[in-house]
Amino acid sequence: MNEFFNALKNKRARKEFLKSVVIGLVATVLDFLVMAVILYIEGHKEFTGFLSVFTGKTVSGEPHVTPTSIYLTANMLGFLVSVVFNYVMCCFFVYEYGNVGRNKKGFLKFLLFALIGLAITTIGSSIGYAAMHGNAWIVKIVSSLLVAVFNFFTRKYFVFNIALIRDDQNTIQL
Repeated sequence: MNEFFNALKNKRARKEFLKSVVIGLVATVLDFLVMAVILYIEGHKEFTGFLSVFTGKTVSGEPHVTPTSIYLTANMLGFLVSVVFNYVMCCFFVYEYGNVGRNKKGFLKFLLFALIGLAITTIGSSIGYAAMHGNAWIVKIVSSLLVAVFNFFTRKYFVFNIALIRDDQNTIQL
């Protein structure tokens, strides 16, 4: 954690971190919206309106149970849309050396770390939801915040790092 704060002493790193937070929030909103639209389409007869996908309010008053296959599809499509958006924004807006990752290898590394982040989010959400018996959206938000720090550092140091061009020893090979 100390390394996190030391890294943010650099003005460029602070600027990149703040941009990554903003882009991460927009990507998260896209992820949630795509997921919510798919869940609403599946259960539109059950929900009282679109926002009830988030609140759980149904016409019958009973909780709507979305089939697992639909839930997983919605989650994956939301994730995919947010990853593509995030990658493009990281290449062109967030990182000073965004062009470093703007190639097939860069995208594959970005995707690899995004999948690790997805695994962390999924496992964290499963454990959190089981332990708290709470709202799945709140648990997803908390786990997403934790993964945001992971995403920033993996992208900054392993995907969009100018030193990687000159340092094959520390470059992750795919």
